[in-house]
Amino acid sequence: MKNVLVYGAGEFGTLISNIISYHSDLNIVAYGDDNNNKIGQFIDKIPIFGDEDLLKFAEENEVKYAISSIGNNKIRAEKYSFLKNKGFLMLSLVHPQALIDTKVSYGDNVIIEMGTAIHTNSRIGNDVFLGGDSLIGHHNKIGNHVLVGGNVSFGGSVIVEDYVSIGVGASIKPGVRLGEGSVVGVGAAVVKDVNPGDVVVGVPAKPIK
Repeated sequence: MKNVLVYGAGEFGTLISNIISYHSDLNIVAYGDDNNNKIGQFIDKIPIFGDEDLLKFAEENEVKYAISSIGNNKIRAEKYSFLKNKGFLMLSLVHPQALIDTKVSYGDNVIIEMGTAIHTNSRIGNDVFLGGDSLIGHHNKIGNHVLVGGNVSFGGSVIVEDYVSIGVGASIKPGVRLGEGSVVGVGAAVVKDVNPGDVVVGVPAKPIK
């Protein structure tokens, strides 16, 4: 049995709890959060700690595994780096009802939700959240610290750079590149490359000016 710390006591944390419930070898023993209104509270009788007390709890209980689960890419990345630098082994979690080709590779702190399918020869970096019922086409390259909402559809050979956020129900044309830090709005249809930092919305997707 692997005892696990989950950083993020919000909605994303409960998603992690749900996926872990399907893995009999994993057990959440504590949550971490920097929201003072949550510290000292409990989720299903599991305590929520601030950073200092979380590290103390982990040391006293010899907890080696952790997951950073926060919706904001930059904050999740900060906590991912914080935990990794403290020596935790960052887990990846795959819902048992996700479908992943044997030639797909992914890093650590990757969360793949229920119903998502990832086709052959796609590569996913570290600290990536893939929402439920999404379709990741063949030969996609997804960078680090990326958030993909539910029901998103990628064509083949899409490149997603670091810190990209993609809203629920968006679709990405084959061969498109999403630049670092760009944001794709809910339901957008992306038919051409998106520049770094741009926010695109609509059908077809266009930058917000």
